[in-house]
Amino acid sequence: MTTNHSICASEDQMILQTSLLLRVNVILMTTVAIFTFILTYKALFILKQRPIFHKSTKILLYISLLFVNIHEVIFMIIQCVAFMRSFTLNDKPCEIMRTTLECRFKNHVLIFGIAGMNFNQFGLTVDRLLATVIPQTYSNLGILPGVLISILVIGSSIAAPLIIAIGDPYDDVVPNCFFFPEHSAPRANVFLIILSVLVIASIFFNFVIIFVNKKLEKGTRYYVAQRYQKREALISTRIISYIAASQFLGLALYSTIVLTLRLHKSMIPVSIYHNIVWWAYTVPFAAVALPALLIHRINQVGSNRKRVIHRITAKVETQEEHMKSLKELWG
Repeated sequence: MTTNHSICASEDQMILQTSLLLRVNVILMTTVAIFTFILTYKALFILKQRPIFHKSTKILLYISLLFVNIHEVIFMIIQCVAFMRSFTLNDKPCEIMRTTLECRFKNHVLIFGIAGMNFNQFGLTVDRLLATVIPQTYSNLGILPGVLISILVIGSSIAAPLIIAIGDPYDDVVPNCFFFPEHSAPRANVFLIILSVLVIASIFFNFVIIFVNKKLEKGTRYYVAQRYQKREALISTRIISYIAASQFLGLALYSTIVLTLRLHKSMIPVSIYHNIVWWAYTVPFAAVALPALLIHRINQVGSNRKRVIHRITAKVETQEEHMKSLKELWG
């Protein structure tokens, strides 16, 4: 995402800054952000009302929703400013570009939000791993694992933009504050690779945890308390896995498309290149997927339990049918 050091926009850059594609993108992403805010409110209400997750996991889910909304707020501000400037400065090429110095705070907050979303996803995986490996100790610790992991996640997320920007003179210009400064771009690429690795690792470990919990559940079939504990861990891990998969898709699409564009940048006009980069920024879709999937999966678990309870109370069952119903109730 390198830029021209001249403070004035080139002809191609002016096309980019005032294009219909940019304006449509801003409207779409703002709509996604508004849906994220609404769904977050519903997700917070459901998390409070439905006792599906352990207290530690619930703390981390709250932190995930916080990072998602920080990202959406700052990204919406950046986009809306670009939208207004595309009209008010459409004939002022020497004013429409932004300096990286004036974008520094917004860019740092944006990176903080992206880092937090992904680091906390890995933190949720670590939380599920603890629940599987040391279930009794984990259960007795209450919110402590979630609090400690949250502190590490928040600290790492604060550090991420500061490390990316080390030594950057902030002496170049960008179309808007969404773009990395030119001198930070190599470290920003490493940052994106690290995020991709973390999300892939999260998905892998979550599937391993699901497999292990299924095996452990079968081994405790005659011990109700232990089996319920394993079933609770299994349900929570499945939900976390769905969230990890959605965030992986959001990040992977962005990273892959942008890398491909960079490799062929010399063949693409500046206006088209930056427009595609704008449209390839799929992180907001990963953000809205978090509260949406939480609501869907929690409601699905609740509906399954109600259906099974109704079936149990509505008819006389054989012992085999009764045990099958109880298994469905826990799942």
